[in-house]
Amino acid sequence: MKDTDILFCRKAVVNQLSETIAYYILHPSSVEQGQDACFLSSLFVDVNLTEITQQKTIYFQTSLDELSALPLQTNVHMVIFLNATELSEMHFDTLSELRLQGYQLGIINPMPEMFLKDLFTIFSYVLFPLDCLSMDEVIERVKHPSVSPKNIWINKVEKAEQFYQLQESLPEAQFSGNAIHKTMPVKGKRILAYKGILVDLLIALSNKESSPRILADYIERDPTLTYRIIKLTHTSIYRSQFNVSNAQRAVEIIGIRDLIKWVGLVMLGSVPGKPDCLFPMAVSRACFCQSLSSTLFPKLDGAFLVGLFSYLPSFLDDGLATLLKDLPLEENIKSALLEYKGNLGGVLKIVVEYEAGRWEKIPFDMLASKGISKQSLKDLYTESLKEAREMGTL
Repeated sequence: MKDTDILFCRKAVVNQLSETIAYYILHPSSVEQGQDACFLSSLFVDVNLTEITQQKTIYFQTSLDELSALPLQTNVHMVIFLNATELSEMHFDTLSELRLQGYQLGIINPMPEMFLKDLFTIFSYVLFPLDCLSMDEVIERVKHPSVSPKNIWINKVEKAEQFYQLQESLPEAQFSGNAIHKTMPVKGKRILAYKGILVDLLIALSNKESSPRILADYIERDPTLTYRIIKLTHTSIYRSQFNVSNAQRAVEIIGIRDLIKWVGLVMLGSVPGKPDCLFPMAVSRACFCQSLSSTLFPKLDGAFLVGLFSYLPSFLDDGLATLLKDLPLEENIKSALLEYKGNLGGVLKIVVEYEAGRWEKIPFDMLASKGISKQSLKDLYTESLKEAREMGTL
């Protein structure tokens, strides 16, 4: 994806003095359609979100159902706004749990007299859009005893006269709209949500105290990933006899060593707009690398990941050095991918040359000393194609 692609849009939120104190994050299509829709995947773009928002608070609008797919960001002060019409007292426990987890919550266009007092106390912010209410209605609602102590945000301020009146009537509020600042598109390269999950998993795996529950928490950020990891436990690869219903149990069955392999597979298999043949080619290379490495160096880990990640540039349209920079991989894996160094690098080199039919560059004498003939190397390759086909159905 090109650097000129619009990833998301940001709208300045200002105080009475017109100083920017926060940014409202929008999907670019919502600007074109005139609708303020949230853009959850903007948290997973290949840009520095803290830098883009200048370390200010960011606002999102979403629904309670979609919130489960949004991982808590510890490095960004973020407020999630929910529509009052979708909430009731039955959501009290869910909202309370979200607050305990560290989420900052806001409510959109509430009628305070219609809410239970305990439910309303969960929200620290209140948003009133001027396309739904008149100026007089907004001012009246803000003065309600349950609302006035909150952080007030008035959106859709489209006329300068509206802004001047609000500054005078609600001096402590926050304001946004075309009368204040135009919306700014933020451009760059999009990456997959799975890349963020993969990074967190790699970091967690480097900590020997990480439990299956901690690893499962990262996987459960994405329902599709959770489903495919659980589905994996019922294949012939693991032959689980248990009815697996959650990610933690799946991690325990699959094993921590194999976890990164499968998350990486799901990540590459989810890249849109690529030729159908690309994914099986990457998986077959990964399987070939693993089979050859197991024969040459039985105690060596990482060959599958090396083979799989050697295809990253083809999937993500960037240089391998750039793509690996943000991944906390072990140095022997990085050097194998970037320079064909070490035993893993040697395995990758042989596999790449074999796939390309450059037989003269394959060290058959060295392989023969390890008990690998030309025929057995061909058998390993053929077997890797079969394994790739099975994995492609997961």
